[in-house]
Amino acid sequence: MMIQHIGTRALSLYISNDELTQMAFEPEQIGSQEARQILAYALQEKCLGGWEAAELTVYSGRDALLLFARRRSGKPVHFFFSDFENLIQAAHLCSDPLPSSLSRVPGGYVLTVYPFEGETPPAVLREFGDQLAQGAYLAAHLIEQGAALLPNGALVQLREHFHPPLPQSGSA
Repeated sequence: MMIQHIGTRALSLYISNDELTQMAFEPEQIGSQEARQILAYALQEKCLGGWEAAELTVYSGRDALLLFARRRSGKPVHFFFSDFENLIQAAHLCSDPLPSSLSRVPGGYVLTVYPFEGETPPAVLREFGDQLAQGAYLAAHLIEQGAALLPNGALVQLREHFHPPLPQSGSA
């Protein structure tokens, strides 16, 4: 297994199929849960800490697996949107689709984002929504209560499945 640091906030892991088999993984069956287990194993083996909260991207090849981990902040930031159109507009204007979740609450939606370490959430979220007080467990609570619409990758899914509202044309 080769681990390469990409700056201070990301790393890549290159693992051959033989190594995956030795670790009791089926190379063609690697999903997000298996990727987290592989990352945990690699971090323990190399005595690397501080990567518990990471966004993972997995690329399977014929002979190996390439896993990218990008460290995210452990502190979620919550935004309330009173209407869906503002939420969609904000999602499309975000320059980076951060790790996120979306929940339905009375009167609107709560978008929870996890900025990457050392970064702040995109300002556009404050322009279209209202930032809520910090609550480390709000997203977990909303998921537990069955309010979660998109528990993972909300910004990516909103961008993929919904188009931003069309601009209103003025009358002459």
